[in-house]
Amino acid sequence: DRGFGSSRSQTSSQTPDHLETYENRHDLHPNLSQNDPRSSEFTPLSPLPPTSTRLTRLESESRSSSIYISSGTDPYWDLLDEISRLEADLSAGREAGISSEAEQAVKALLRRKQAKDPEYVYSITSGAARAAERLGREEEARRFREESARARRFLPQFNLEGLWVGKYGSHGFEMINVTYTGDKLIAYKVTGDQNIPRGEITFTADLTPQHPTPTSFKPSSDSNHQHPKLDPIILSESSSKKWGTKRLPRFHGRGHAAEPNFQNPQFMEGQLVVIGEGDYFSFAWIPLEHQIFFGRPSPELTLKMLREGGGATLTAGIGSPVPGADAEVRECVEYAGRCLEVTSDVILDEMVEGRVDPFSCIWHGNEDLDQCYFE
Repeated sequence: DRGFGSSRSQTSSQTPDHLETYENRHDLHPNLSQNDPRSSEFTPLSPLPPTSTRLTRLESESRSSSIYISSGTDPYWDLLDEISRLEADLSAGREAGISSEAEQAVKALLRRKQAKDPEYVYSITSGAARAAERLGREEEARRFREESARARRFLPQFNLEGLWVGKYGSHGFEMINVTYTGDKLIAYKVTGDQNIPRGEITFTADLTPQHPTPTSFKPSSDSNHQHPKLDPIILSESSSKKWGTKRLPRFHGRGHAAEPNFQNPQFMEGQLVVIGEGDYFSFAWIPLEHQIFFGRPSPELTLKMLREGGGATLTAGIGSPVPGADAEVRECVEYAGRCLEVTSDVILDEMVEGRVDPFSCIWHGNEDLDQCYFE
């Protein structure tokens, strides 16, 4: 309510009924008879010995977990409070004329605390990588990019990729797909309505960290700091227990709105609110005093919504719509070929990372529709 100034925009402390079902995760593997030709895909397999690539990745992830405190958690907010106190102590000490040794001691403690803040490290290393690239220092830039990517994994606002479902007022539940371009989050309609049809952007958010950086580190081209950084929403004690965190970070955004039949579309001021470690989030259209709460859909709900209204807008990451029932054969063949290329690229990436799944073509369990879906 502090963030949006309206009771209609207040983040509820109770999980909406339609999201309760999202927490009931069911086994995707149906009970198949031994005579079913697909049964071999779901037979329990003995674990493969870990590859050196996978062991290296797991070691890197473990090391990162020991360094960074995940954003959106109470320990993270405690860390930020401690950093703020140290910065205030340092400023007060300088004004009081403390000794150089005392100042250096506070600075050293401050740097150790900042090194645990993934957002601070992400901001610094991203800027350092761009500076190194401009100077032609490729190896140095690579190291900064790698550390930047590690820190980014501990920021929930950067880990919202994929499908989400929210209730768009009288239009009912709709599905969106979240993607990223640099530090900019972009949410597309997978199912649409008479105002904003499927395939259109429903909202965006600027996630560029706003930490002080050296003047040589220019901000990302995606950044747009027309407004100061938003303070987090402070939750009541009961809401804190419900969501597992005492504060909710907010980010400036732009919400898409239009009149019926997609007339007079426009983007307006908005805010993205991330809840906890990214299990839920909401977006508010500020001028409309309207907020939508999003949660992950179950596999069953995803397939149902795609069959009923969203499947034709999926691009499978290849930038073109899925051919409809009236499409020419050549169009279908070209699309299938492009899908195969993308799938091959994904499998190759998984091989490099040591996490190949030979059974990534999953049958969804519907006896009436003998179809498979690629991950």
